[in-house]
Amino acid sequence: MRCLAFAETLRWAGWACVFSMNREASGVVPALLRDDIELDVAESADVPDLKGARLAIVDNYRLDARFEAQVREQGADVIVFDDLANRTHDCAILLDPTPGRDEGKYQDLVPADCRLLLGPNYAIVGDSWLSHRHASRKRLNAGRPVERVIVSMGGTDPYDATRRVLAGLASSGTRAHVDVVIGAGTPHRAELAAMAGPSLAVHVDHPDVAVLAAEADLAIGAAGTSSFERALLGLPAILIPLADNQRAVAAAFSAAEAADVVPAMMLDDASAFGVRIAALAGDGDRRAAMGQRAARLTDGRGRLRLLAALPGRVTTRSGRTVMLRLAEAEDERWLLDLQRQESTRRFARHPAVPSAAEHAAWFVAVLDDCERLLMIVDTDRGSCGMVRLDRLSGRHASFEISIAIDSRHHGEGLARAALHLVRILAPGADLIATVNAENRASLALFAAAGFQPDGGDRYRSRAA
Repeated sequence: MRCLAFAETLRWAGWACVFSMNREASGVVPALLRDDIELDVAESADVPDLKGARLAIVDNYRLDARFEAQVREQGADVIVFDDLANRTHDCAILLDPTPGRDEGKYQDLVPADCRLLLGPNYAIVGDSWLSHRHASRKRLNAGRPVERVIVSMGGTDPYDATRRVLAGLASSGTRAHVDVVIGAGTPHRAELAAMAGPSLAVHVDHPDVAVLAAEADLAIGAAGTSSFERALLGLPAILIPLADNQRAVAAAFSAAEAADVVPAMMLDDASAFGVRIAALAGDGDRRAAMGQRAARLTDGRGRLRLLAALPGRVTTRSGRTVMLRLAEAEDERWLLDLQRQESTRRFARHPAVPSAAEHAAWFVAVLDDCERLLMIVDTDRGSCGMVRLDRLSGRHASFEISIAIDSRHHGEGLARAALHLVRILAPGADLIATVNAENRASLALFAAAGFQPDGGDRYRSRAA
């Protein structure tokens, strides 16, 4: 599911994506069978033919550096999604969203030049969860009674944990509507479906679980990737780690008091589990505080941080190392200073210098807009500029691009380096710049970067 979420982000940026998987995968995740997803069904565990792909994302606990090295031999950059830190990797980027994860865990497991993206702010969360977070947090902060519970014990639930959770709920005496979320590959699907009634709905491969979760007052679930999705909504949760890769996540949520973690063995005692559920369900203040702490763990922008990291680094002729990163809340003041520079405003579409309040409102709106990507141009000597992509309407990926470099760094080739990195980030998208006819420096910059006249004051760099 996290690969599906990031694939949506890649496609938004103009990439074409193919899922390479075994035959059983589509049965576990029917969302892969959508008409707009291209599949490559592997008949063996051998490395697939990448057919010239530039990028390969490996998300499989059974694969390690040996597999990844063979992928790199085909010319693709490798990104690994992991949360176990228990095997070697051969990759350019490794992403692990486990709270509290530090680089030391991967010191001897990745190449020296591997870029590590660690911690819950790198959790890959889909747009739907982001779109519901404000309303959900506002509602849950009030500590309202538990009227709806969502239960999600994983895509297949091989341990039949869902039925045992429902037994605990029944024992708790909690009077609430229960939404059970399961996958089509759940072995006990028929038995669960038979339990459905006026106060219990069983959803098989629900197309938008975020909608259900945003209506819930309490969640009970496995401590996997969905933990970060629920946290984004500020949803108080009882987490039950069912697999090794979930234990570190559960421990981190427990340490932050962002969830109530229950050992899997308690599921065998419906009465004891019911007491635990009732205690949390009956304490509105505790649930509200728990949800607020969970919401602070992640901002849900992990997929955009990874997208900004994709191009890597480039070195200018002057020897400066340039890279892109996603703009963060702490960049607001620095960006205001950049926007107030005379060189930035001279040829701007809106030349008036923004006030601090105007800039703050603009900044929050940009960070909250899924159709805009605001990035900082960083160098080996610190931040030196910004570049923004605003998605334009239409089926084909196209963006209006805006760029500004700190006047103290003009003439160092940083803007051209940033445009080069943006083209790597969005290889299948058209980039459109609006340039004032009197802005000779920008005209020369975009011409050198391959932009062609596109009518009036517009210049276009077409998809590769």
